[in-house]
Amino acid sequence: MGDLSDFQLGQTVELQDGQTATVQYVGQTDFAAGSWIGVVLDHATGKNDGSVQGKRYFNCPPGHGMFVRPTATKILDQPTPKANGRIQLKVNGEGATKRQSVVPGRLRRESVMDATSAKRQSINADSPTPSLKGPGSRNILRV
Repeated sequence: MGDLSDFQLGQTVELQDGQTATVQYVGQTDFAAGSWIGVVLDHATGKNDGSVQGKRYFNCPPGHGMFVRPTATKILDQPTPKANGRIQLKVNGEGATKRQSVVPGRLRRESVMDATSAKRQSINADSPTPSLKGPGSRNILRV
């Protein structure tokens, strides 16, 4: 059971009756006061197609859509990362972006961009400081 700010589009949630669904809408609606989560159910046991009283909030097949209160759901899984390879998350209560990268021939590396400092922070083991390459290398500052 969660607060409205805990929900993101694409998350998998469990409803109070045990059904699983995917979040497609988070926010206020015109059909009733308060905050609502619009979900697409795995099976056609819903009440709508993402529209209520003539207003479309999201798209899904008829009978697969439903609106529930945030307190009536449990988050099971986070959304799949978008094509840019970034996932929104919270670090120490602050918003941050997690970036995953793959270096050919090496293991996957992960780092966290702290939203307050804009510095990358390794969430894996410490990495060594790069060393100079060969005897002819010089420390030169180019401007």
